[in-house]
Amino acid sequence: MIDRRHFLQSAAALGAAAFVPLALAQPYPSRPVRIIVPASPGTAVDITTRFVAEALSRSLKTPVVVDNRAGAGGLIGTDAVAKVAGDGYTLLFAGVPHLTTRWFTDNPVTFDPVKDFVPIARVSSSALGIVVKAESPHKTLGDLIAAMKRKPGEITFSSGGAGSTSHLCSVMLNDLTRTRARHIPYKGNGPAVTDVIAGQVDFTCQGAPSVVPMIKAGKLRGLAVTSAGRWGEIPDVPTTAQAGVADYLVASWIGALAPVSTPAPVVERLSEELVRIAQSPEFKAFCASQSMYVDIADRRQFLGQLPKEDAHWKRIAQLSKES
Repeated sequence: MIDRRHFLQSAAALGAAAFVPLALAQPYPSRPVRIIVPASPGTAVDITTRFVAEALSRSLKTPVVVDNRAGAGGLIGTDAVAKVAGDGYTLLFAGVPHLTTRWFTDNPVTFDPVKDFVPIARVSSSALGIVVKAESPHKTLGDLIAAMKRKPGEITFSSGGAGSTSHLCSVMLNDLTRTRARHIPYKGNGPAVTDVIAGQVDFTCQGAPSVVPMIKAGKLRGLAVTSAGRWGEIPDVPTTAQAGVADYLVASWIGALAPVSTPAPVVERLSEELVRIAQSPEFKAFCASQSMYVDIADRRQFLGQLPKEDAHWKRIAQLSKES
């Protein structure tokens, strides 16, 4: 005789086992997606993420929420993503500081920015503008370089923090021109720009969203942009090559990453969606309005880029410590 109780328990177990594959096989996405931005609102990576998140929400047919986790040069937000399950529901949108900040912190860094993340796609990049206050005696980039040569260590530059792109951009300028300036780090790009306007600091290198409005308002003077072409929003400002410094190109990329354990099919789906968004006329218009560039790399191309970028910025970080 079959034990009725044993039969019911076995049937329940079989039913549960049959349900597991169905649950795991739920189509992605089946719930909202969160994108963590390890930077403050209003920065280039933040405004880009918000544009992409809105488009991604429409294509995935699920809410995509942007969560700013600024602090410690981006380490706080990045660490939060590194620790979550790799299920495709928590992503990271980041830029060059993703690779650089760890060399400038006294806090223990518990993740590797290359090994612990899988690249999804790069969507854009932005050059930086070298700016001084509108009334500065430095009318050109050549004037600023000459001043740094006359007064080594006396000319100051501000940045959004040690290891930020704005910091290392100035380090590269000093390296290429064999000059030396004194670094004044701030907690964010906003105050770094404000103190240049106020005359507390001599110059800064910043992304377009931080400085173009101030140049247009007559509060800052643009000396050069670190790209091969001029910014459309401020066409009177020359490129660094036109200003006399050859090979001085600095671009801060913006792209999406996920925890390394994220399933390959999910990464592939997200990569396809982000590439499609970045190719759209709407995204091209958005980038043009922000003096940024559409700069697309799918997950395979982005994967090949990161180790090279890591080695490049590691060298620049070492230069900053030697100066």
